[in-house]
Amino acid sequence: MSDPIEEITNVEDLMRVLASSGGPDTQWYRGHSDISWQLIPSLARKREWIESEILMLKKFKQNAIPRLVGPPAGEWDWLFLAQHHGLPTRLLDWSENPLIGLYFASESDEDADGRFWILRPNDLNEKSSPGSPGILLFGQDDLLDTYLPEEAKSPRPTQPPVAAVAARSFGRIVAQSGTFTICHRSFEPLENVHSGSCLESYTVPLARKAFIREQLKTLGINAMTVYPDLSHLAEYVRSEF
Repeated sequence: MSDPIEEITNVEDLMRVLASSGGPDTQWYRGHSDISWQLIPSLARKREWIESEILMLKKFKQNAIPRLVGPPAGEWDWLFLAQHHGLPTRLLDWSENPLIGLYFASESDEDADGRFWILRPNDLNEKSSPGSPGILLFGQDDLLDTYLPEEAKSPRPTQPPVAAVAARSFGRIVAQSGTFTICHRSFEPLENVHSGSCLESYTVPLARKAFIREQLKTLGINAMTVYPDLSHLAEYVRSEF
């Protein structure tokens, strides 16, 4: 019997990890290019951002309209749009595609190992909200309404983080096979709130990141395909010459 894999040094290791951790349960994936980073949404990185969350969203809405072909359909779509353009939000991105998770874990060559995360969203929701209908859908499952920024600020009991999917109405969510976890009023790192059956993680050694990126490039996973915008297209083309 082979030893358990603790490091992912190539795509073949990833396949072995998936074979050993897979099964009938749904799995989502996330990559951190720095192993020290915690599973917290970007909003929680600064106290000032948490305090100014609603104001930041208002400023974003105020100035985004002239840059859009059409405005988002509702508050959730505004939140997804803001998230995928870099505004700090209470959302944490995951992917249904393990290669996307591995790409983000190996994306940067700064002086740190990366980390590849596996989340079992059904297990997370069962622990967070026993009896919940599995993976939730933004805009349909009323349970999620209390997680909207305006609602989360109201004086009601704090809810645990949950896993949910969204209608893929933005290019980046489509390109990254995107899914989400969302926090309520507590921003405790997800790995501190839930572990065990919900989460696994593996080290992606710094020395192997460049090799992994070359393997992923062969499989069609690169900056041009992961980020469907002109700036990343130009960056990718430039890197080829």
